[in-house]
Amino acid sequence: MRKTLYGALLIAVFAAAANTTEQVEITSDRFEADEGKMISKFIGHVHMVKGPDELNASKVIVYFDAKRNPKRYEAIGNASFIVHMQKNDEYYTGKADKLVYKPVKQIYEFYGHVVLRQPKLDRTVKGDEVIVDRLTGKSTVKGNKHKPVKFIFQVEEKRGKNR
Repeated sequence: MRKTLYGALLIAVFAAAANTTEQVEITSDRFEADEGKMISKFIGHVHMVKGPDELNASKVIVYFDAKRNPKRYEAIGNASFIVHMQKNDEYYTGKADKLVYKPVKQIYEFYGHVVLRQPKLDRTVKGDEVIVDRLTGKSTVKGNKHKPVKFIFQVEEKRGKNR
């Protein structure tokens, strides 16, 4: 049992790193693997680092394809993160109830009480659902009937001489 669990952990970590040259490091209180379902679960105080990106959550589930490459990451419960975009030098920080990352398409999905910040531009968006495409930098934000989307940003106005 212990040998199988250790082997599954190694498979999970190495498979997660297989799609890129970046190393993936995940720490948690507990680890579970189901080779039949091709999933690995990291439970309790999960901290994940992949290149410059970081994630903290109560639970992270990694779903694998037939070649044991990660096809989906789900962070559930108190997810906080730093996510860098591919297209430019931008990055986001924030939190959400749930985060989903689809590495093949490089799309992040944030759900529930989402707060997403762009520190370089001093912008914050709040919503119920936010989708961010790392490749294009495009994003979509949705609210709900009780809480609309909220966008907070700074405006610098240049004033001319008084006449």
